[in-house]
Amino acid sequence: MKLPITNIKKKAFVLIAVCLFIGLSLLLASTSSDELLLAVGAENAYFIMFVLAVVGGLTTFTGVPYHFILMSFAAGGLNPVLLGVTTAGGVMIGDSASYFLGKQGEQVLPTRFKTALESVGYYLHKYPRAVTPFLLVYGTISPFSNDFIMISTGLVQYSYWRVIIPLSIGNTFYNIGLALIGYYAFDSFQAFFSL
Repeated sequence: MKLPITNIKKKAFVLIAVCLFIGLSLLLASTSSDELLLAVGAENAYFIMFVLAVVGGLTTFTGVPYHFILMSFAAGGLNPVLLGVTTAGGVMIGDSASYFLGKQGEQVLPTRFKTALESVGYYLHKYPRAVTPFLLVYGTISPFSNDFIMISTGLVQYSYWRVIIPLSIGNTFYNIGLALIGYYAFDSFQAFFSL
């Protein structure tokens, strides 16, 4: 069976994207924090972190491994709390875009998918007190993208503020935690990857 050219191109694109993500992650993990901070400049680091987080928040499968850069900047001596808050703000902007894309996407969804989402929407509206703690915990401990949650809640017309506030608080804790890990343990982490 011969695959159409479009399927081959899609698979090649996914393979290249995965290889680039892994390669960039390994490169960043093996680059010393001092070298990275020297290349970027301490005065630009917070802005760069914000931009990388926005891009990371906009992409479903993060094309930029900003987590390693966050940890590296913190290891270079930048304020881990300010880095975490800056990064969470960028992720929040990217997640907001995902929510509003989801809200507009309802018009183009197939009927079968709409039916499945109606059941999700039913539970969200029936148990709103369970949603907030779930989003707070998810944002705090999950390294995965928030896009699925944001797009899904946008599609079922769930309140934007009920989603973005707990998720952003959780993401702030998560990113501050990553920055603190970088600040205190990046050298050990880097030594592990350079074996």
